[in-house]
Order: sequence, then C-alpha cells, then structure tokens
Amino acid sequence: MTHLAKGANVPVPTAPLRIAVGRQQAPGVPAVEASAVLLDVAGTVRGDADIVFHGQPAHPSGAVRHVGTGEGAGQFAEWLELDLPRIEPAVQRVLVAGSCDDGIFGQVPGLYVQVTYADGTILTHYDVTDASSETAFVLGEFYRRDGAWKFRAVGQGYDSGLAGLATDFGVEVAEAPALAALPLLPTAAVTPPPSGPVALQGVGKSDSAPGGVAVPPMAKPVPVAVPVQQTSSIATPAAPLATPAVMPSWGAGFFHFEPLVFSGKGAKTVTVDLPFPQDSAPVILEARVGPRYHFLSVQIAGRSTDVFCNDLPDYYGRALLNPPRKGGPIKLMVRQSGTWELILLPLTAALPIGPGTIQGSGREIFVHTGTAADLKVRAKDPHSGWFQLNQYQGDAPDDLRRPAEQLVHAWNGRRVKERVRIPGGPLLLAIDKSRHHWELTLDPLPLA
Repeated sequence: MTHLAKGANVPVPTAPLRIAVGRQQAPGVPAVEASAVLLDVAGTVRGDADIVFHGQPAHPSGAVRHVGTGEGAGQFAEWLELDLPRIEPAVQRVLVAGSCDDGIFGQVPGLYVQVTYADGTILTHYDVTDASSETAFVLGEFYRRDGAWKFRAVGQGYDSGLAGLATDFGVEVAEAPALAALPLLPTAAVTPPPSGPVALQGVGKSDSAPGGVAVPPMAKPVPVAVPVQQTSSIATPAAPLATPAVMPSWGAGFFHFEPLVFSGKGAKTVTVDLPFPQDSAPVILEARVGPRYHFLSVQIAGRSTDVFCNDLPDYYGRALLNPPRKGGPIKLMVRQSGTWELILLPLTAALPIGPGTIQGSGREIFVHTGTAADLKVRAKDPHSGWFQLNQYQGDAPDDLRRPAEQLVHAWNGRRVKERVRIPGGPLLLAIDKSRHHWELTLDPLPLA
C-alpha cells in the first residue's frame, strides 16, 4: 500500500477498483456525500450524467457507480466503483469528491480517500489533514497518462459546496436540480484507527442508520459495451475479499483464489480453469449485463440445473455456484442477447449484513456473523415473480452446498412481507430467486 502526500501520484492498474471516501465514526459529525465527476480532455463534464452520486448512482456507461456505505474498525465510508477498462476514451479524468451540506470539512475528523483492488486489498491511501471551512472537496483524481491510469491526491477544497465545485468543471447548476439537494446519509464520521487504515469490506445502499450494508442496485452496473470476449484473471494480489476470520468456523476449508473475469457478447462457453478441491464449498458468481437485455442464462456444462436463468432487474446479480464434487475446472455455458460479464469470486466475497436496513434488487449473497436476530423482508415485483431467501449454515465446506433452511418463499406474488428469525452467525443468506426490488431490516435480539 502507498500512502500519498498531497499532490503525489501513483500508477494504478487498468482494472475494476473500489474507492472509499472515509472518515472517523463519531457522534454529531457532518455527513459527507461522495461523488465521482467524469471530465473530458478540456477538463469539463459533458452533461449532468457525468456526475455520479447517491441520488444518481450510475453513469450511463456503467463504468462508474456509487454503491453505498461500509462500516468497520471505527470508520464509516461511502464507496464508489470504477471499472477503468470501460471508461470511455473521451473521459480523461475522474474526480473523487465529497460534499458536506450540514457543516464544514474542518468538522469532519480523519477525512481520507482510499483506493482498493476488487478483492479489498488496499492499493493507495491519502489522508486530508488541512480541511477547514470547505463544504466540498476534490480528494483525488484518476487520470490517463501515456495509455495508462494514475491516481493523484488532490486535496482541493471549495467553500461554495458541490454546486461551486461542479461549476468549475462546466456544469450549469441551474439546469441540474439534482445537485441542489443531494440526499445525505446519516451523520457519522471516519478515519483510520491508530494501527493504520483498514479496508472496509461492506458496501451497500441504504437510507437508514449506518450498519446496514447493502447491495449495488444495478441499473448501475458495470455492464455496457464489453469490448471483446476474454478469459482472464484480474491482476490483483491473491487474497479473498474478506479474511477467513469473517467466518471462523468455515474459513479453513474455503478455496481462496483471485477473482476471475469473463466477458463477451451473445452465447459463449467459458472455462473456469481453477483446481477446485473435492467437495468444495460454493463460490460466488457475479453477473453484469448490458443495458438492453435483462435476461441471463448460465449453466454448468453437464448439469440440468442453472446458476442463472432469470431476469436481472438492474442488470446485476450474484448467485452461489457449486463446483464439481470431484473438483477441477468448470465449463460455463452463457446465453445472453447482448454484452455480459461474469466475475467468479471466493465465498468470502459475500456482503456483510448487520443491524439496520439494506436495499437492492435481484439475487444476492450475504454473510451474517452477529447474534441471533429478527429479519424483516419486504420485496416488490410488478411482474409477480418468485422470491426465495435461503439460509446456509454448517461447520464443513460441504454443508454450504445446499440450504439449511428456506426462510422465505413467495410464488407469483407482487409483494413480500415476512418477518423471520435467524440464528447467530456465521451463516450465509442468499436471495436465490428474485427479480424483485427488496429491503431487508436486521434487528438483533437482546442477549439473554
């Protein structure tokens, strides 16, 4: 990891990256809204769509997204995702900015920006130490140089808020009412603990108190225009998205690997050339599709059951995939009318779920490591599809290949309103069937 001083820069891989705009958790601290601003060669935005923030969470290209909040180690952060290979050639710079509508940045302790690989490994970190009366801040920027990408620690503040910052880059604020009232997340704060920065693993989207971690609702995917079919591994360190300590009773038996990315257009068969061990625990298959076609089919060659065979309501979904019991590689048969991307992830990439409310759509995988809790499930689908929430739990990797309990099953219903009891973790919660938009609220039970 590289710690940057103000004005310094560092090369970054042309790969999917996550960016946290973080601060120390503390009561009464002004809320900070993270945003990304895409600039052309002239240093200006091309239109309102080139500003990505909580109220406009995805760029039309799908290459830049606001994916919500994360919390841990005394920190609270908002997360952005950049898929650098998919940034349009006309975009030369992507600013990472923050705005503070109910206070000033001098009141925000430990403001920082942190860039991580897709697997959560920290790439670079910049602490802002000179904030004062500013209400908007450009913390850093990604920029093209000689065909590659670099990240620079900028640290430039504005007393005129996000509107003033946007005006500097060519936005007519009067024509962009969305900028006048950015929805704020709950007041909280952020900074790395004394032992140094910690990668926040939880990402999500929630209008409730911090602690709810949620899914990227993806009409904001990273889909769109996958240039050529390829089968390749992301060039990142071989580390899981979360350490095995997240799931202590299972971690020793997990198969850990670097995320693998496969992309293409139309019908293709791809080979996942990984040495899966015998009776391996499931892994996570993340799917993203282009903006024209929702439906995706992914089937393991030689099996009658599908990993995906459904609409992705916001062009995104994650499902559990059981490797062959005998181990070895897998062949995936993909059927889709447009562009698609599959990302194979270790099971430790499950999104943490904690107290509070999270929102999202389609299929998703969560890990619960807390105490026993009540889970309120609300879901809505205008097309009256299935909704199924399953619980996976056990002490051996093989135990996780099938659900331990079906928590919610709704067939041909527009709305789901259920309240279920879940035991203490670690356990997996998987929305296994859904094209619904859903909301989950976790309420821990009092300790006896």
